[in-house]
Amino acid sequence: MDNQELRELVNPVFNTAKSCVQLNAAAGDVDAQRLLDALGFPPFGAQMSSRPVPKELHEQVKKLFPAYTILIETRFQAMNRLIEQMQDRQIVDLPCGYTSRGIRLSREGRAYFGCDLPAVIDAMVPAVQSIIGKSESTSYHAVDATNYESLEAALPDDSRNLLVTTEGLLMYFVQSELEEVFSNLRRLLQKHGGSWVITDRAYFLYDKAVVAATLNNDPALTAMYAAATNRAAATTADVRFNDSVFFDPDDGKVRAFIRRMGFELHEICMADYLPDPIASLKGTPEVDSAVRDVFRKMMFWELTVAESAAKNPVDGSLPFRVESSLEDGTFEASVQGRMDTITAPELLRQFQSAGGGIQAIRVDVSRMAYVSSAGLRVLMMMYKSLEDKDRFELTGVSDEVREILETTGFDQFLLKEQ
Repeated sequence: MDNQELRELVNPVFNTAKSCVQLNAAAGDVDAQRLLDALGFPPFGAQMSSRPVPKELHEQVKKLFPAYTILIETRFQAMNRLIEQMQDRQIVDLPCGYTSRGIRLSREGRAYFGCDLPAVIDAMVPAVQSIIGKSESTSYHAVDATNYESLEAALPDDSRNLLVTTEGLLMYFVQSELEEVFSNLRRLLQKHGGSWVITDRAYFLYDKAVVAATLNNDPALTAMYAAATNRAAATTADVRFNDSVFFDPDDGKVRAFIRRMGFELHEICMADYLPDPIASLKGTPEVDSAVRDVFRKMMFWELTVAESAAKNPVDGSLPFRVESSLEDGTFEASVQGRMDTITAPELLRQFQSAGGGIQAIRVDVSRMAYVSSAGLRVLMMMYKSLEDKDRFELTGVSDEVREILETTGFDQFLLKEQ
C-alpha cells in the first residue's frame, strides 16, 4: 500500500474537498475550472454516470444541484471578497482544500499559504504550478491543525499580520481536538500577529435556511436535501460531525468557550461580501433576494488574541517515532510524541508491513503526548484486525490520552477494564 492510500485510510474525509472545486467550477469560476482540469477531476455528478445507480438518484442530484452549489459558492466567494479588502494581510488558508484561491491571489502577488492534509497538498502543488508556474508568493504546505509544529513550519519566521481563514474544518473535530486547534492558532497569532476568520458557525446555524431559500421553500426538495446530507454523513468513514461545543445550539456556551481559549470575537455580516449577482442562481432575482435575506443573519466570526491570554509554554514533547516488532504472533509497538494526521500513517505502515499471522497486539503509549482522531482510527484498524479482540492492549496510558479516549468513546474498545 503506497503513502497516498495510507493517508486516505487514516483520514478519508479529505475526499469531500473534491466537491468544492467541482461546484465552484460549475458556478462559473474560471480559475476553479482550470484547477479542476489540472487535477484531473470530473465535473460534479459525473462520477455517477459510471456507476449502476437508480435513475431517481440522478434526478435527485439534478433537483438539488442549486442547493449544493449555493453553499459552496457563497462561502468561497464571500471569503474572497473579505480577503480583497484586507490588502495588508498574509493569508493562511486552513484548510485550502482543492480551491483556486491561491491561483487568484498569485495574480495580485499576495502572500498565500495553502495548508491541508498531505494527500491534498501532494495533488495541489503540481496542479497549481501547471497553471501559474513557480510562485514566490503562493505556496502549499502539509499540516495537521492539531499539530502546532506543522503549522509553524509552513510559515517563514518573518511572517506578519496573518489572516487565517477556516471554511468547513472545525466540524470534523471532537472536543479535545478542537481545543488543541484553538490553542495552536492562538499561539500562531501570538507569534505572527493578525486574526482568524471562521465561516463554520454561520453555516452550521443557517445552511438549511439558505438551502430552503435556494429551493423556493419547496418542502419536498428541502426534505430531500436533508435526507441526502444525512446519508452522506453516515457513509463518511467513522467521522462524527459537529461533535464539539463549537456546534452547541446554545450560543452562550460557544462564546464562553472562545473566551476561555483566549480569544476575543468580532462579527462581520456575510451579506456585505456576497458576489452580485450570485452566479449559481443564474439570474433568478427573487431567489437571489431570498438568499441575501438569510445571509443578513449570518456572520463571519473574526477571532483575535485577547490581551489577557497567557502565552503557551513551548511544547516540550519528544519527536514522533514508532518502534515495532513481531514475535510469536504478537505485534508490539512503542509510540513516542504526537500521533496525528501527519504521523499516524507510520504506525499503520509498520503494522501492515509486519504481514499476516498477528494474533495479539500490544502498543506502549507511555511516551505518546497526544492522539488525534487520525491516530485513533489507526489504533481501531489494528484492534478490528484481531480475531480475539481481548488480545489488544494499550499500555502506559497517560491521563491526557485517557481523557481523549473517553471523550471520543474509543475507551470502550481500546482500554481494558481496570
